[in-house]
Amino acid sequence: MDSALQTHVEALAAAIEADRSAFDAIRPPADPSSLDALLDRQRTVRGRNSFLPFMGTGRGWGPFVENLDGSVKLDMVTGIGVHAFGHGDPELLRVAIEAAAGDTLMQGNLQCNQEAVEFVETLLGEARTGDSALEHVFPCCSGAVANETALKICMQKRGGAPRVLAFEHCFAGRTTTMSQIGDSAGAREGIALNLPVDYLPWHDATDPAGSLDRTLAALREAIRRWPGQHACIVLEPVQGEGGFAPAPVEFLRPVLETARASDIPIWFDEVQTFGRTQTMFRQTWTGLESLVDVVTVGKLSQVCAAIYTADMNPRPGLLSGTFIGSTAGFRVGRRIIERLRDGGYYGTQGKIESFHGHFLELAGELMREHPAAFPQVEGRGGPIELAGGCGGMMRLTPFGGDKARIIELVRGCFDAGVILFFCGHGPVHLRMLPPVGVLEKGHLDTAMRVIGDCIGAMEAAS
Repeated sequence: MDSALQTHVEALAAAIEADRSAFDAIRPPADPSSLDALLDRQRTVRGRNSFLPFMGTGRGWGPFVENLDGSVKLDMVTGIGVHAFGHGDPELLRVAIEAAAGDTLMQGNLQCNQEAVEFVETLLGEARTGDSALEHVFPCCSGAVANETALKICMQKRGGAPRVLAFEHCFAGRTTTMSQIGDSAGAREGIALNLPVDYLPWHDATDPAGSLDRTLAALREAIRRWPGQHACIVLEPVQGEGGFAPAPVEFLRPVLETARASDIPIWFDEVQTFGRTQTMFRQTWTGLESLVDVVTVGKLSQVCAAIYTADMNPRPGLLSGTFIGSTAGFRVGRRIIERLRDGGYYGTQGKIESFHGHFLELAGELMREHPAAFPQVEGRGGPIELAGGCGGMMRLTPFGGDKARIIELVRGCFDAGVILFFCGHGPVHLRMLPPVGVLEKGHLDTAMRVIGDCIGAMEAAS
């Protein structure tokens, strides 16, 4: 970049930083009614209320973000995992401003600039670990489209095989096809079903041996019943919408080896796990890289993508796209991957594992303070862990996993200054996807204190 232009970039970034760096704590609304008119307008155009009364001003700093009513919230769900470095990160701000000085906002499959290639090369460099044979990348604008891309690649490889093997409680996106793969009846209500999906039981931590037996039996039966008809087996190595439920290698290896023995392509959906667990790619943690044919990523990467082996490389014509990502998305996404790679986030002694350990400690304290709010919840083989997840995917299960009570808690925490969400299909869990790139243990302390105060208020009111 020209030195004179760079000077202006630095000045603009510094001015924005000075404006936003005061956002360093939760604040109540300055004018609670100032948001009402805009939320009414949003309700009119969308046809329903927003889940939370939030409309960002575009100003924030680290894990803190300003709402249009003047309040400042501690953002512990980050757009469902998108904002890994929170709000207003100084370096990413500079990168985005530099990208805005480029000649185009959006880049495409027919015409792209060097930013697209540099992003893909950086992403692929992190995907090629261990015995991985991943070789090629197709970038795109959403996780659902990345998953559509993966399915197309698998179907072509299998000569148009029409069926998919997936797991109970999975989520794959909200396109017509991905809604059929995801195990959510509400997400496919009224959709014409044209993709047959055979669901397998997911790992049950309360009954590991029985869980594996049931899954292998269901898999073998599906293969027996529909020989040569499965395009792929797709799995989230840590289920997201399904309840932040990880599967151990002892479960995954025999399941995937059974699929591979029937030449069924293996697809890891890492749209939510990417960057958030003990390794940048969860496939690396499993040590099963040699079995993986396709991986999809998204959310914190800013630009989504399908990554696949040379053997899965589709013929010309199958993949294209007017848009593959924005110039800022490519630039910022690449820098996010580099900072996570180089910043001490991964491994058993990494920041992400440390954050999760601290969360579990705080959760234990919270459960001791409010024992009545944390009744035992039974799984098939015994009680489930009431605090869990994996790395930067954190879940807590109060009120026996009752959805209505947990939604009430989410809304109460929002009013008190902490943005959270929920996951799971029964039990339902309180969900956190904190901004791991800027997170400090003190932020977790604050979030859990607010959760405890809100639980206490709900107990007092009941």
